[in-house]
Amino acid sequence: MLNLKHKHMTQFEIDLEKTINVGGGVMPKAIWNLIISIRDCKLYSKGLKPHRYFKISDVKWYFGVSGSADKIAVQLEEILNRYKEQMANMS
Repeated sequence: MLNLKHKHMTQFEIDLEKTINVGGGVMPKAIWNLIISIRDCKLYSKGLKPHRYFKISDVKWYFGVSGSADKIAVQLEEILNRYKEQMANMS
């Protein structure tokens, strides 16, 4: 499990245990949400709403991050990079 700097479990950390099918393969639901949220935050920071129901506050709650859309995208990319490093070290 990723070691994030907060005191309570986020939904992201809970969802790391759940899997979904993507392109014929299996991946953690949390990582799928992370990848999509990075894309959505980058769009939102440019003034585009990624989809009708998008709220930046939902992203903040799910991942336990704070700041503007730009800062959140950077934080989420750091989380993704840490996850990739952990997976590389496990193999």
